[in-house]
Amino acid sequence: MTTLLSDETMTSTLTDEGSKLTIILSDSLEIIESASSGGERTITVSTDQLLCDAMDEYNHTRFRRARILESVLREQQRVGKGTGGSMRWLPVAAATSMDFYKLVHTEGLLTFLLNAFQAWESLGPQGRDLKGSLPVEEVEHSTKAGGDDEPCPPLIPINMPLPRLPNSRQRPSKHVFGQMGYYCNDTCTPVFDHLVHELLEDAGVMQSVLDLALVERDTKSTIYAVPTHPGHHAAHDSFGGYCYVNHVAALAKQLQEKLSKMGTIGAKIAILDVDYHCGNGTASIFHDDSSVLLVSLHCDPDYDYPFHIGYADEVGEKGDSSRTLHLPLPPKTKWPAYRVALEHGLSRIVNDFDPQALIVSLGLDTYAEDPCALRLAGFELQGNDYVEMGRLIGERSASISTVIFVQEGGYRMDAVPEAAKNVVTSCHASRQLG
Repeated sequence: MTTLLSDETMTSTLTDEGSKLTIILSDSLEIIESASSGGERTITVSTDQLLCDAMDEYNHTRFRRARILESVLREQQRVGKGTGGSMRWLPVAAATSMDFYKLVHTEGLLTFLLNAFQAWESLGPQGRDLKGSLPVEEVEHSTKAGGDDEPCPPLIPINMPLPRLPNSRQRPSKHVFGQMGYYCNDTCTPVFDHLVHELLEDAGVMQSVLDLALVERDTKSTIYAVPTHPGHHAAHDSFGGYCYVNHVAALAKQLQEKLSKMGTIGAKIAILDVDYHCGNGTASIFHDDSSVLLVSLHCDPDYDYPFHIGYADEVGEKGDSSRTLHLPLPPKTKWPAYRVALEHGLSRIVNDFDPQALIVSLGLDTYAEDPCALRLAGFELQGNDYVEMGRLIGERSASISTVIFVQEGGYRMDAVPEAAKNVVTSCHASRQLG
């Protein structure tokens, strides 16, 4: 077995001329080539990563990331050095801080995410009330002992505050229990021992996306970021829905800030969210920001998570339709109806908004029989529909210099890898023809 994608290899590919599809991933992932199976390339998923995935019935983010990357690797091998030469891989180191997210999240939230597990663990077995944790017998293998020979279970909230209103006197408690309830809005997004390391890895991935997008801002580039955790449900001062920090929101504001310093004042960024679930965190962050257009295709919130938000009449602060376009679709939506909504959304982005960059929240839980959809809900996209989705995005975005895909959800592990590959590669191919 030979480890691929050395730093030397990546440095040389970054000097190649021409538009590229760049896949950005953590350098902690080991990509190996097996001589015994015809040079097949696989992504190593460590025991710790698989055990962290075991904390949730559906959200196997580390396994999903590995299988998606393997699918893209197989596509690169299939097309050979011809078309495949336009694809490059960029493994990057973890960040040393969460500063990348400071433009969209409060200091209190980011500080909590960095320190919460340590505070929870430090209480010891006598001080850790297990009402605020996942059952130990289910996750013992994914936690570490805190010097007391007992595993420290993942922390979940036992209460949530009232909605954050202007001039509210609510604030996070000094106790980690109270802080968890203040910042986290569900019980399926726990704080656990490996979380900080993974968030710093994701910050490194997103910082590299920003750096590359700025370097290649005048080319027809396509970038695919594959962080560990999705992000579009994370809001300014709260997290949930498997999301801890909002990658696409932070990237949009970072792009605007950096482009402004480079002379592009008032840069407009569009976000296209194709996840089955409404990106309620992204919508809330940009509700009153007319410089960022969010177009979101998702299941009607009368039928599925996150409920309460994502209705068609939510167009932004003071009815400014340049800010938000929600396109809720009914359960059992198939590709023909989905395509009509997607074309409408892309028309708003390209013809009415004319952004400097397009960021795509690439959720793939639109696939038929995705297990995370509520019963009697779910969409019914499948197979070649994702080739068509990518092609349509690529054709309509040909005039936009930079398109960036950021991986979000998707829980059919037998289908998501190929769907992700199909969207990203067909989009990039169409952009080169446009």
